[in-house]
Amino acid sequence: MSESNTQSKTEGQARRRSRFSFQWSPLVVILVANVLLVLYLQLIAGQNLFQPRSLSTLTPLLGVMVLVGLAQAFVIGTGGIDLSIPSVITLMGIMMLRESGGRDEQLLKALLVAALVCVVIGLVNGVLVEVLGLNALVTTLATGQLVLGATVIYREGALNITKVPAALSSWAQANVFGISVILIVAVAFALLILLFVRRVATGRRLVLASASMRASQLTGQRQLALRVLAWVIAALIGGVGGVLLAGQLSSPDMSSGSPYLLLSIIVVVLGGAVLTGGRVGPFATVFGATFIILLDHGLAVQGFSTGARTLVQGLVLALGLAGVGLLMRPRTAKAKPTAESAPPTTPSDPELQRV
Repeated sequence: MSESNTQSKTEGQARRRSRFSFQWSPLVVILVANVLLVLYLQLIAGQNLFQPRSLSTLTPLLGVMVLVGLAQAFVIGTGGIDLSIPSVITLMGIMMLRESGGRDEQLLKALLVAALVCVVIGLVNGVLVEVLGLNALVTTLATGQLVLGATVIYREGALNITKVPAALSSWAQANVFGISVILIVAVAFALLILLFVRRVATGRRLVLASASMRASQLTGQRQLALRVLAWVIAALIGGVGGVLLAGQLSSPDMSSGSPYLLLSIIVVVLGGAVLTGGRVGPFATVFGATFIILLDHGLAVQGFSTGARTLVQGLVLALGLAGVGLLMRPRTAKAKPTAESAPPTTPSDPELQRV
């Protein structure tokens, strides 16, 4: 009896220590990094980030970056990477020009056509990668080039149209208390995605199908359809980002989407995502996008060239990948089951019960 009491007491103390112990996580790290960067830019570099002029410059850029990051996050959650997103963004801008003819009364038609095109691109990527089993990097790089080439041909038919409808540009350039409407829309999308993957059955099944192919098979779900759905959702969110970027620019061109090729991956990695797939936090991606936008803004104001800023972005990606790997390693080692304690792989696992 004394031995059992001592053992239960020891286990209780261990549980209490683990309950109050602090652990670094990717979300905590990116939050701390954002706070430190804001303090540096505000207090040391002398950049007043919260004045109306700075907010009107930064918040629309941040809004588009959040949307692009959320699009990439859906794909990274399945273990893939979508390199066609920049081409989709460019195509959306050109479509807002040609399909609308620059007229407000044609804007709804342009939006509907753009949504349909995004669904088709997402389906093509999803079928090629998930159904046919092709490499995601090579496949989406190829489809991105095809989309970009088609956009060039498509644009040549309406070179005389240089501005998107005034209704779109005025709405995308509006702000509420100095905060861009684009950022408000992006945060709303992050919240909707969070509710979708946490509260909606289809969203939870999508997370399960993305995190574990075998687990989704055990629950009898059609995992391929769900994983293809992730690519479609990614294309649609990227399309929304492209449309709002076109409205912000008023005159989008063939280079509108090119800056987001590397950045769309960086912001997701900084949010703690693992490129091999798994759960991705929407608001962690928001914080990753915030860090990148603030960092790039600080470098630009201090006079760094575009090449130097791109170099810094590459370094941030490398450090982010290394940091996520180091932070996830203890969890992986702790969660790795032994031959004696491994639970049976049945639908009674907690991850499956949440579905």
